[in-house]
Amino acid sequence: MSDNPVRVLVWDEAPTHAPKSIYPNSLNGAIAEGLNTLSGGSIIATTANIDDPNQGITEEILAAIDVLLWWGHARHGEVTDETAAKVISAVHNGLGFIPLHSAHYSKTFKGVLNCSGDLMGGWREATPPDAEEITVCAPKHPIAQGVEDFVLPQEEMYGNPFGVPPALTVVFQSYFPLGGEYFPSFTTTVGEGIDPEFTSGPGGGVGQGQGKGRVFYFRPGHEAFPTYFDSNVQRILHNGVLWAARRI
Repeated sequence: MSDNPVRVLVWDEAPTHAPKSIYPNSLNGAIAEGLNTLSGGSIIATTANIDDPNQGITEEILAAIDVLLWWGHARHGEVTDETAAKVISAVHNGLGFIPLHSAHYSKTFKGVLNCSGDLMGGWREATPPDAEEITVCAPKHPIAQGVEDFVLPQEEMYGNPFGVPPALTVVFQSYFPLGGEYFPSFTTTVGEGIDPEFTSGPGGGVGQGQGKGRVFYFRPGHEAFPTYFDSNVQRILHNGVLWAARRI
């Protein structure tokens, strides 16, 4: 075990519609298990959910972790404004944040990025399900290390445009051959360090700066499919945690 492991909390909404035959320990359990197994002790991931005391989120809990992964879908409205405000403040002050799949409509995602999270290109649960072809767009990015283009045989479709701010890096691009839609998995930063008045700058590579909180949105993860057991997905989340924690 590392002397300084990355401390991770994997949060979900305890979704009753996620099949126990696929996720006997819920989605957060599968994700945490993958992180702990793959990291060999460099990551220590624990779980929480909306039905825990304080919805699994307190200022003390957030202060004790380096990265928060967030999965939500049908219960976004049950997350209190107080809970969301704690997460938003923590991320803007340096907590790494990895919102997953349908977390794009969570109060936390929308508050952290100050966006609508709308799927303006639509969504689809097809029968039989869509395949999701994932292309590595930024192969030199730390999150993409050890990952090549791959296919998830069953997934829910999201289509661009996406109601989010411009990405720092589009690391992966999802393509859904059934309808020809594309959708990004991307990084950005938030919080202190970004000049809100910046335009093109003086040249010489001077930019607006990067915020204290690193954010990686990862598109796949529909609860009806075993996405979080896929080895490529597990590698991406492992890398994403290390990146969000500023370890790579």
